[in-house]
Amino acid sequence: MKSIVINALQYKQNSSGIGVMIHELFSRFVAITPRPSTVILPRDGPEFKASGKAKIVPIPWTYGQTIRRLFFQSVWLGRLYGKNSILLTTDSKTPFFLPKSCTLIPLVTDLAVFRMPEVYQWSRVLWWKLQYRYLCKRADFFLTISQFTKEEMIDVLKIPAEKIYVVPCAASPRFAPMTDHTQKDTVREKYRLPQKFLLFVGNNNPRKNLKRIMQAFDILKDQEKIPHQLIIAGEQGWKFKPEDVLRIIQHPDAIRFIGFVPDEDMPTLYSMADLFLFPTLYEGFGIPVLEAQMCGTPVLTSGSSSMREVGGQGAVYVNPYREADIGAGILEVLKDPRAAQDLIAKGFENVKRFSWDSSAQLLNTIIEEEVKE
Repeated sequence: MKSIVINALQYKQNSSGIGVMIHELFSRFVAITPRPSTVILPRDGPEFKASGKAKIVPIPWTYGQTIRRLFFQSVWLGRLYGKNSILLTTDSKTPFFLPKSCTLIPLVTDLAVFRMPEVYQWSRVLWWKLQYRYLCKRADFFLTISQFTKEEMIDVLKIPAEKIYVVPCAASPRFAPMTDHTQKDTVREKYRLPQKFLLFVGNNNPRKNLKRIMQAFDILKDQEKIPHQLIIAGEQGWKFKPEDVLRIIQHPDAIRFIGFVPDEDMPTLYSMADLFLFPTLYEGFGIPVLEAQMCGTPVLTSGSSSMREVGGQGAVYVNPYREADIGAGILEVLKDPRAAQDLIAKGFENVKRFSWDSSAQLLNTIIEEEVKE
């Protein structure tokens, strides 16, 4: 019987989408697979809860030691752990030297490196595309997290549809409406939150469309005099400078960046927001949409990429490239309490379609049916 090896070297402190998926999906998967499992982590990776059934192997280097970590991933991971194994990797993060007995299964989250290469450093674009060329030839079959990304893989990478299996993401069960007023007061004081605010959650990079979100909000403050502030939670990313936008808008004091928010505070933060904004430009899935819906918060998101597939009937959809459309969507929810309540109700129904436990079971079924010993 082949063993399971999971390349979790992208799992880092303060993880966002990819890190959340690695932990939520793979920790459940190793708990149910009948195969012995090994999870490869960076030295400083957060705790990986594997129910005692998996061997946890931290490499000698931290996530921040990028060159050494990538060298280990590209050269040594396959040589040390590839023999007679089923190797699960994320996106293009695949060793170049794999024995023939290794079954390679990449889990592709999105193809932004092909669709939006301008938002990445050119060196990373070249490296990732080189990795994709290799894995397209070497992979036994592929996993992805949405039907949208499956269609992207067929179009961009020319992978046959029958070699791609969709294993959707979900939101953690810890997300639920926060009704404890003491907890709300604690979080409000901790982050200096106003009574009324709109919320964005995500890393601050060009894919997240923060410039247009901020400008749309600023127009509403100016023309409609809405009493809200815009709260932006997430780590600073690459190639986006908030100060460049704050300098050109009329109400910079109404926009606040509060940085990374730990998991224990997120359900409360979502629950207190009057509206969750996620009109991003390109997403392979968009877990925050489900998190907000589980907390009973109305959602506004993009009508493009995977967002309609994820948000279902529980969201307002807008053109993310038009500030006027974003603003109109915000106003639609804020001006009509009945519309907001309808979105909340439909959001609660929508999230029932997704479960990390179900996705882990699906992943296990795919592997047991498709892997040839």
